[in-house]
Amino acid sequence: MKPLAEIKKDLEELLVLEPAKALKYLQELLPDGSEKRNQTILLDGRLSQTNRDFHNGLIKFEDQKLVAAQVTKALLELSTSLTETDFQPRAAPGPASTPALTPKFMIIYDQLDEPHAKLLNRHLNVLKIMKKIRVYNVYESEGQELIGRARQEMTDSDYLIVLITVNLFNSEWFELVYNALGENRRMIPLRIEKADFEGTGLEKFKSLPSMGKAVSDFPNQDSAYADIVGELKKLLPK
Repeated sequence: MKPLAEIKKDLEELLVLEPAKALKYLQELLPDGSEKRNQTILLDGRLSQTNRDFHNGLIKFEDQKLVAAQVTKALLELSTSLTETDFQPRAAPGPASTPALTPKFMIIYDQLDEPHAKLLNRHLNVLKIMKKIRVYNVYESEGQELIGRARQEMTDSDYLIVLITVNLFNSEWFELVYNALGENRRMIPLRIEKADFEGTGLEKFKSLPSMGKAVSDFPNQDSAYADIVGELKKLLPK
């Protein structure tokens, strides 16, 4: 690998005209699961989504340029903070623990997707009443620091259900998900809509609903969530 000074110089040169390439360049150098690599992926996702929104006529040129400038500034600050230790490989995570007798499912989602989370919980209610599962929703702790509480709740969660939408990829919860991936957590991507999550690490896990569908592919949402609950039941202790 190049000396750190040369890496920083390369980044500064790429940032002038091609911030997307600068992000990819740094991603390839930083070890998988590291906090700073996760930050580059978050910035890359934000930039890519903004470019797509502009090409689809959803935002103005000025808005696209503003986000690009914000991403460039954040990447420049990240580049300045780099040290040699950031490029050292992370220790391999230990094997995931065996699910508890009453598995705990943590549901991670952006607040804009609250209606979907409520519908999922409604379909899980019978399993909760029968004490077959425990559920924690990241927005149920009102008046508390949500991210911090979510990290605490994650420590004894057996599965993390991640509601996949473009809202998630543009929220602070995406960073929490990335950190969880680095900790070898069991993830269940739940496709609410057809959002591209290739390259995030979530694509390595089996997604729900079954057959690679999204909730939006079903004739009605209840059918989709019935399918999801049926698949989740397969994870429960016999």
